[in-house]
Amino acid sequence: MDETESMDYSVIYYIHADSDYLYHNADGKQVRGNSKVLDTAFRVAEEAKSGEVFIFYQRPEEKFLGLFPSRNSRLYNYTKGELISQVNYRHTDKNEEFLTTEARLYNQYRTHSGKENRRTHFLYFGHEIPDGEGKKYHLTSPDVAVNTGSFSEGIQMFLGTDNQRFDLVVLSTCNNGTPVMAEHLMLFSDVLLASPQNLHLSHIDSESLDLLESEPGISSIQLAHSMADQTYSRLESETQTAITLTVYDFEIVQEYQNELHAFSMAYDTLGSKQYFSDNVDCNQVEFFDDDTFRKGLKTWYKPAKFGRKSLTTTHSGWGCKPLTEN
Repeated sequence: MDETESMDYSVIYYIHADSDYLYHNADGKQVRGNSKVLDTAFRVAEEAKSGEVFIFYQRPEEKFLGLFPSRNSRLYNYTKGELISQVNYRHTDKNEEFLTTEARLYNQYRTHSGKENRRTHFLYFGHEIPDGEGKKYHLTSPDVAVNTGSFSEGIQMFLGTDNQRFDLVVLSTCNNGTPVMAEHLMLFSDVLLASPQNLHLSHIDSESLDLLESEPGISSIQLAHSMADQTYSRLESETQTAITLTVYDFEIVQEYQNELHAFSMAYDTLGSKQYFSDNVDCNQVEFFDDDTFRKGLKTWYKPAKFGRKSLTTTHSGWGCKPLTEN
């Protein structure tokens, strides 16, 4: 390609497929959730006529004839709507830091000339990223630790300079709209779209990224709102379980980050957590400051149609692990 051409923006998809993402749709048909995300990513990439799109499809590690490691994971690199590179890769170091291989490939293949202050968006599709150890997140690379800290450090390797920030980070996972995750990401991100509680099918719709073409001046907040709107509308028509999506404007959230950190520390002292359970709304905690912690947030919420929470009409936008009952 012509290295003198400039890109207005970058989009980075990371689709985690080294786990179980099988579900059944409303007709009872088996669907692989990660393959649907991949199809959408391809469509977005082909429409990105003024941007660069990277799609990392991280698949299980296997061995050919049971002996020779195969490169099952794939990177697709689109520039101005054209597929420029397709790379099969594997993780040669089974103990490497999370996202090390992907960040190396990104920095190797991305366009380095032209507009270096381009807008950068990172979309992660997978299971819940835990706060703790995170071993066995990958079925076939169980020693790679995936947790809030390793994820935060990993995606920073995609930033070209210390001053560069992500315009938008999307976590299409369950239970990652939390004070702890926000505390990590606000240091180098402007906006976060995530679910504070269970996200049905771990799938946020990303078709709205085409607004980067049709409305090049769109703000990251507006873009995140459009993605949340589309996802909420789809889930509302498909599911009877609770739906919770939140957009966090870190420019505002940073104004009370000390108070948010103090809340997290105080909550940790209350007792042990049910780390393998879905989050609860943090406003259930007596000392949660709802007036302060709602600033800079917009939440899309619908309670489950059945159960004791079915009459709840609002959500703080923050998720916390439930305490273990004595």
